Amino acid sequence: MPGPFDFTSGLPDCCTSNPESYTVVAELPNARLVEMKVKPGDSDKHHEHPAHSMYFVADAKLEIKNGNPLEAKGNVVEIPAGAAPIFPAGAHQVKNVGDKVAHVIFVEPMPTCKPCGDVPNSVTPFITNKECYKILAEDDDWITGEMTMEPGASDACHNHKDHLIYVISGDEITIYPDGDVKSKDTAVVPIKPFSGIPAPCAHMLFGKHSLKNSGKTPVKMIFFEMKK
Repeated sequence: MPGPFDFTSGLPDCCTSNPESYTVVAELPNARLVEMKVKPGDSDKHHEHPAHSMYFVADAKLEIKNGNPLEAKGNVVEIPAGAAPIFPAGAHQVKNVGDKVAHVIFVEPMPTCKPCGDVPNSVTPFITNKECYKILAEDDDWITGEMTMEPGASDACHNHKDHLIYVISGDEITIYPDGDVKSKDTAVVPIKPFSGIPAPCAHMLFGKHSLKNSGKTPVKMIFFEMKK
């Protein structure tokens, strides 16, 4: 079955060529969140990506061969957990030359990706709650952000555009649409580490809200948010 991308190279996308290593964990019409897990000594098959923003869940030592056709010899890179590189579009092959599973997440914009548009009077959580939110990386199209929150803590009301979330830790959050803690639409949401959540801005829970860590453990989430 063909994948969603039609690269001029004729190469497949990562999930089509390597379903054992690449899994879509959350998806929106605009983009998909992909989880990569490659065992020590394993290689994936030659494939192509659009430009994609990444986050390394664990340390990784990788040999990367670029191009189409592939380079005869790849570059070996050691990337620490928490790194958030942005890779340009292109073809490559990856081999795990380290001694533990390479665990990475990344967002790929879909071919049909369209701008979300401006949100009047919007304010981002990177302004309202700098103690909880920080930007790890960004380009013209995407922000890679991190949210951390202790049990019982909450943030101020803020806005989002379309975003995709990956849970690193935590067990429950409560979402208040429009920041209204008395709203009948308040949602108590169980969360699970190493899972993805699609968060379209058109949904009442995700476009404008405030959050509380209503669980028993610290929450850490990585999210990839559109800028346009």
